[in-house]
Amino acid sequence: MVLVQFRVTVPDVAKFKAAYEKWRDTFEQDGAGDQRLYRSESDPNEITMMAEWESHDAMMVSSDKRGDAFQADAGTQGLEWETRIWHPVA
Repeated sequence: MVLVQFRVTVPDVAKFKAAYEKWRDTFEQDGAGDQRLYRSESDPNEITMMAEWESHDAMMVSSDKRGDAFQADAGTQGLEWETRIWHPVA
């Protein structure tokens, strides 16, 4: 199991949140568990999206299949995204 963290600064938080809610069930069907969406206290346009996946590869399959459509809905095409993959230690 891995925790996947995506971070991006968005122009329209409401639009991003609507896309997240629209796609949440689809990502769950792809294997995303315990999905969370957070907003930074220091920059209200900075968003982080986290989910547990069976593996980094499982997340990549979903991302390759659905990432462009999600970004079109979220208004994030062409933006700089940071992706971090976390492995459990304890």
